[in-house]
Amino acid sequence: MLRLKYLVILSVLVVWGFLFGCSPGLYGTKIELNSYSPALKGDFSDYSGKKIYLMNFDNQAGNTTIWYYYSSDKDFTYGGASLIHNYFWYAFQKALLNLGMDVSIANSPDPRAPGMWMTLKSATEDQYTGEVSLQKHGKPFFIKIYSAAADPLPEDQRTPGNLEKRAYDMTNRLIETILADPEFKKAFLKATAELAPGLAPGPQKL
Repeated sequence: MLRLKYLVILSVLVVWGFLFGCSPGLYGTKIELNSYSPALKGDFSDYSGKKIYLMNFDNQAGNTTIWYYYSSDKDFTYGGASLIHNYFWYAFQKALLNLGMDVSIANSPDPRAPGMWMTLKSATEDQYTGEVSLQKHGKPFFIKIYSAAADPLPEDQRTPGNLEKRAYDMTNRLIETILADPEFKKAFLKATAELAPGLAPGPQKL
């Protein structure tokens, strides 16, 4: 009986060690992504005052976990207080609000606003890639993949503070790349006009 008890305890310790030893964020230095502040470069005045329904983002990146993404040498782990795709959702929300846009969200979608969804396809400390979908009446009418990259930092500059700032800069670049794209802008503004008051709105898909 005593031997069985010890075997059970040993088994629990082995399982615990496997789960937590392989868990993300338990090796290397964690870069906390909790202080993003939008600093977009460019003229985005055409978006000011426009409505947008910021739909829930998702993560299909094969090089991340649901919580973190990593440096190539695995010395650094990047993540925040929530799932990694939520980091990007909140960053987009802050940036769009900062541009003066009227942003509605999933628990109260605006039927007069084009919906925007992003699927994270890849995330490393050197490049973000996401597939952006614009939707109207619950159906996508524009889909395109966007990326933002940054040059590697010299080894002597790879401090947690510099890497965190670099991650925020890359986030700004990704948002800039999407909003500055003539195809995205044309599709978004066209849908905005079509959904303007005076036309019968359709239901927005959550």
